[in-house]
Amino acid sequence: MDLLIDLGALAFASRMKRMSEIGMQSVADVYQYYGVDFEAKYFPLFFYLSQKGEASIMEIAEILKVTHPGVIQIAKELEKKGLIISKKSAEDARKRNLKLSKKGKMLLPKLQKIWADVKEVNTNLFETRKHNILLALQELEDAWAEKSYLERFKEFHKIV
Repeated sequence: MDLLIDLGALAFASRMKRMSEIGMQSVADVYQYYGVDFEAKYFPLFFYLSQKGEASIMEIAEILKVTHPGVIQIAKELEKKGLIISKKSAEDARKRNLKLSKKGKMLLPKLQKIWADVKEVNTNLFETRKHNILLALQELEDAWAEKSYLERFKEFHKIV
């Protein structure tokens, strides 16, 4: 028995969270297999900095569509590991900019190899299923961008 499966649409968010945890742990296992001290949750921020060079916390939050505190939390962890550095913005002393540290830049080629392999394994997994989950997720993200869940809920109940 799997309660979340049995609950169907009612447990949608719980199933997504469970799938996220499985996915994150799967990638963590790959990093561990390669002997790399890196967590899956670091990927979006670290990857963005590897492409952009330097970015403010607000810019990163906007690009990744996550909260400002969420970016700060991951940035602190990456900074503690010595993979990124944080410095005051030249334009606005109230803002902090992040960039890869020397250690982060040295780790990058190994991470890029792992990411290429993860992408290939994921692509194969998704494209050989009856339904491509990436396409379905994009549809849901687009639907929620059009109209929030709360708006839909209120419409369902005819609440103004």
